[in-house]
Amino acid sequence: MPGFKRFISAVVIVLLAIGCTRAAHAEEPVDGGTLYLSMFSAPRGVFNPILMEDGYDANVVGLVFAGLLTRDERLALVCDLCESFSVSPDHRQFTFRLRRDVTWHDGRPFTAHDVAYTFRAILHPDYPGVLTGEYAALRGVGSMLAERAAADREQAAGRITAREAADRKRAGWQAWLEGEGREAIRVVDDHTVVFTADRPHAPLLQNLAIPLIPAHVFAGTPPGDLAEHPATRAPVGTGPYRFVRYVPDQYVELVRHDAYHRGRPHIERIIYRIANQDVATGQLKAGELDYVPLKPGDVALVEGDPNIGVFARPDLGYQYLGLNHRNPLFADRRVRQAILLAIDRPAMVDHLLKGYGHLAESHLPHGHPYHDPEAVPARSRDVATATRLLAEAGWTERDAEGYLVRDGRRFRFTLLYPSGNAVRAASAPLIQADLKAVGIQVDLQMMEFSTLAAMVFGGGQVDAWLMGWGVGLDPDPGPVFDPDSRWGRATGWQSARSQMLLRLGAGRLDPEARRPFYREWARLLADELPVIFLYSQDQIEAVRLDRVRGLRPDARGILWNIWELWIPPERR
Repeated sequence: MPGFKRFISAVVIVLLAIGCTRAAHAEEPVDGGTLYLSMFSAPRGVFNPILMEDGYDANVVGLVFAGLLTRDERLALVCDLCESFSVSPDHRQFTFRLRRDVTWHDGRPFTAHDVAYTFRAILHPDYPGVLTGEYAALRGVGSMLAERAAADREQAAGRITAREAADRKRAGWQAWLEGEGREAIRVVDDHTVVFTADRPHAPLLQNLAIPLIPAHVFAGTPPGDLAEHPATRAPVGTGPYRFVRYVPDQYVELVRHDAYHRGRPHIERIIYRIANQDVATGQLKAGELDYVPLKPGDVALVEGDPNIGVFARPDLGYQYLGLNHRNPLFADRRVRQAILLAIDRPAMVDHLLKGYGHLAESHLPHGHPYHDPEAVPARSRDVATATRLLAEAGWTERDAEGYLVRDGRRFRFTLLYPSGNAVRAASAPLIQADLKAVGIQVDLQMMEFSTLAAMVFGGGQVDAWLMGWGVGLDPDPGPVFDPDSRWGRATGWQSARSQMLLRLGAGRLDPEARRPFYREWARLLADELPVIFLYSQDQIEAVRLDRVRGLRPDARGILWNIWELWIPPERR
């Protein structure tokens, strides 16, 4: 049998070495065994779904927690912790009737009070996370957030103290909680919860699907202290696996949740190993790992192995070069456009991704339902145009080493990038060389992902960075480009037109009525370049077929039904 067979659909590309292999294993599932998974950078250890901010923590959160809704094989929203849900005709009221067979990992029953607690914690003025703006459409929340912003402005102007601003925000929160908040998030009984919005807001249903946290565990903890609560590091969820321990920089250990509401998992234990991407493929071939996200160059290394299946699908995300617009070097739009045109992004797709990806021209990547290739045609490298744009921006002189100078200052900046992702790391020196060709000096500095994220999104004055965004199926970007959010503040980019287009797009419910607004928004981003869009890489996942049974890969990936997977006794 050939090592791989390619099946292509509009949603998912699957490289299959599995069809004949599965037919040869018709045994009944059995319990037991340990599944060894890998991730390439260490989690920060923020295993709280309303506080986490990176994909490595999310790997663990996705197995430990569950939400009201999940996605089916067509990527439509369907019930997970609910029995049913309904949306009113005016799209302003969302009613969830909860399952009665769900328990938290500590044995306590899951109720509507947990649902209400999760979202009220996000809306509290002392909440330290980034999700608050996602729920501005709920009854009275928009007005409450506007009052908080006004208090911040008055504090910044020196008209009130920080203490007075905090007191005003807490007073506004209490008034909302006792007033419009009663309708915004209403617990009808232990198994029914109703959300009410001020206005139709298309992304709201997706935003209500986030994993939920247990009210009884965090009871009495001020929202500002959630990050320090022991349950953020040792979480209690309702997902298929319970948290056991995290040994930093080594592994995360999970054990099955026997009372999981979708069925008792067959595999007893999961070890999520932090494995360097350059050696993980070898560990997979040696049988030390069962699952590895592959970089494109490693596909050929496993192609001839009949015991390894490889599955690829378009990724709803992209990689980008972030720029601090407060740095005078990047304030001119022509400079940002020159940087994009100077970088040989097609070469990254061809050589680094081996064709497993596409150029990213805006925030909605190839494979996204709202991706519109005609809105922003793909741009190739154009050194001549990049040089002209730099000259128009005032960079006309060069020093003895060939670098651009203006007012006695060389065009020079530091590019930070995280360890762990081999393709991203390999792109850094390519960007350095391409920008040198147009006279820009780039100094490279690699660091741990968590350190970089803390610097970029924690207010550090960094020049530029390499990172990626995951994009939800709804085209609304949430707080990513909100200048008042932690993520939006990282670049400092502000655009009243962007905010207007996003507001109009989110207010339409019909997908076809929304498309023109996101088409225009994509064009705006491609022109303004709040970040330099690089590429969207296909997700390539490899798994040991000789050990892992029960796989049903689809647009959700290989491991979406992890509670159904099992390991034959002779392969443990």
